[in-house]
Amino acid sequence: MPTPTQDNHYLTLLDPDGGWINAPVHVSELDGLPVLLYFFSMTTDDHARDFAALQRFLAEFGPRGLKVIGVDVTHSDKELRDTNAVEAFAREQGLHFPIAVDDGSMAQAYGVTKTPSWLVFDADRSRHHHFSGKNPVRQVRPALERFTQDDTSAGAPAP
Repeated sequence: MPTPTQDNHYLTLLDPDGGWINAPVHVSELDGLPVLLYFFSMTTDDHARDFAALQRFLAEFGPRGLKVIGVDVTHSDKELRDTNAVEAFAREQGLHFPIAVDDGSMAQAYGVTKTPSWLVFDADRSRHHHFSGKNPVRQVRPALERFTQDDTSAGAPAP
């Protein structure tokens, strides 16, 4: 069973060399919101289970303020210069959340050494849990539940 690691990295680096798919995200837009960064690579075959989990998390925790951001860690200069392949992949998989096309610098900044990896940040963007390994989805849920206890979509705790 994968073990999460807790770190105090701040969520700061969201300026990927390859640009954005679906919509750009600026760190300032995430103030007071919990964030899930999902690092993946299009070259990995086993996406279906993770993407289904991401959609469930968005449906369940999105109304409580959760923001999901995908990070495609590319393995090719061509992909960085022409993001059409990433765009087509996102469309085929039904991914509508923002996706950063990363040259590896975002992954390196957050200590991500393999894909897929899940990083969950609290609303202060100051604490995250890093999950990776065979099936981290079950461990991501409790962190999301804890970090989305309050309704942050209106900027105030739920009554």
